[in-house]
Amino acid sequence: MKYRVKAYDNLKQKVEQMSVDELLRSVVCPNHVNGALPSYRTPAMFLHTTTPENAYRMSQSVNEQGEHPTLFVADMEFGAGGAIDGAVRFPSMKAAAASGDKRLAYEMGRIAAQEAIQAGYHWTFGPCVDLLMNKENPIVGLRTAGSDADTVIEYAGAYMEGLQENGLIATLKHFPGDGCCSDDQHVTTTENPLSKEEWDASFGRIYKELIERGAKAIMPGHISLPAYDEADTKTGLYPPATVSKKLLTNLLREQMGFEGIIVSDAVNMSGFCGYRNIYHACADFLEAGGDCILFMHGTEEYIRNMKKCLDEKRLTMDVLKNRAYRMLCFAQEWFDENSERKELIFDRVAAENVAKEMTGKAVQVIRNREEVLPFALEADTRIAHVILKNMWVRNQNASDEVTAKLRQVVGTVDEFPDPGPHKLLQIAKGKEYDLIICSILEGPEYGFNTAKLCGPAARNMMSGWMRYETPVVFVGYDTTQFAETYKACVDTMIYTYGYNQYTADAVVSKLQGRI
Repeated sequence: MKYRVKAYDNLKQKVEQMSVDELLRSVVCPNHVNGALPSYRTPAMFLHTTTPENAYRMSQSVNEQGEHPTLFVADMEFGAGGAIDGAVRFPSMKAAAASGDKRLAYEMGRIAAQEAIQAGYHWTFGPCVDLLMNKENPIVGLRTAGSDADTVIEYAGAYMEGLQENGLIATLKHFPGDGCCSDDQHVTTTENPLSKEEWDASFGRIYKELIERGAKAIMPGHISLPAYDEADTKTGLYPPATVSKKLLTNLLREQMGFEGIIVSDAVNMSGFCGYRNIYHACADFLEAGGDCILFMHGTEEYIRNMKKCLDEKRLTMDVLKNRAYRMLCFAQEWFDENSERKELIFDRVAAENVAKEMTGKAVQVIRNREEVLPFALEADTRIAHVILKNMWVRNQNASDEVTAKLRQVVGTVDEFPDPGPHKLLQIAKGKEYDLIICSILEGPEYGFNTAKLCGPAARNMMSGWMRYETPVVFVGYDTTQFAETYKACVDTMIYTYGYNQYTADAVVSKLQGRI
């Protein structure tokens, strides 16, 4: 059922009595990292990765003060493991889709909701419903279920329902859709180049369907959509959705019928504050139809500059009051309906079994031209484990754990981190090893503007070492495009679509053909 923010008459009256400072602080969601809490109240507060004990302490400390409630929020795009230390870790949203089991996506949401609520959270910025249409895209990667609307609707929709049916507010992101270009909105304003017809059939379908199924919040990205917008008359540039009334009000609110909360992506991203002065952009976001400004703190500098926007009529008082009212109602609604959920018993063993099942089903042989797999791993098998990785990849320990698992099965596993093409050629020609396993640790990370193996690490793919008698199996952990980039020289490839404590076992089993 389509969601609409619940109305509260008493909060409408409260907003009329609030000072301008209080109103301005009621439309921000500041971010904190285990630090001192601010002296002012906001309806939402973002916590970066922390312990469940610390998150619960902060949430309780704020919400026991008796004023309007505060929603605590984090990025839980595929489970709570990326936001709460020690929580169940799922490999990725792409892994959920690769498993072929929609039930696992729902269970991932249910488990995330239970762990999050027990730790004092109420809201998550996820799932990501972008489409990985451009293999050069540096930011989407495994965060989305796939590259077609049906897959994203099926798996992200199941995850969203698992979250919200168990009390955690979900957020679809990044409207109007990332994954179509090769740029990163963290460092520049990016563009969704699709025509109206293409957008309607892809991203439009996703948002329309999931809005009808009850999405409560949507996060626009700092992404332009020229097909539905107009260029700035002065610069000739198309505006990011976060400052575009045509996209947030005309398209999302009116045409698509969304009545929930619109929360901006982080305002310290250059797609926003590099496109326009940050305070002007914040005012424009609210005027365009947005409700909540992410990662803006209610400092004196913020208050001073936003008051200038009010004085200059860039932001109207009616709009500010409306957005503050909506955020206060949004927070109050959760506490009215869900405060008892933290008492529910969480079954950790059953939850881990879900993560293990998803991980095993997601690990796939995506190419096996020479039928190298399955490969018989025996006690006397000699393996050269080559490790190629970008400096920023998140799962730095993945290759170490695979080495450890292999050493439990075979007699010799020698590691070769970034050996260079000449050394690789010697290994391949030398016949000292029965098998070369090449672990590829590449993947998207904000601010690096590429998800591909790059720099000196990419030079390892020179010299044709993979074309000698020693068979080679490539294993990609965070990648979705390595096999496509190296389609001519990579004959055998396994994708894991993410990494957790069950991935190494699943890789070794897949090598032997046991999954």
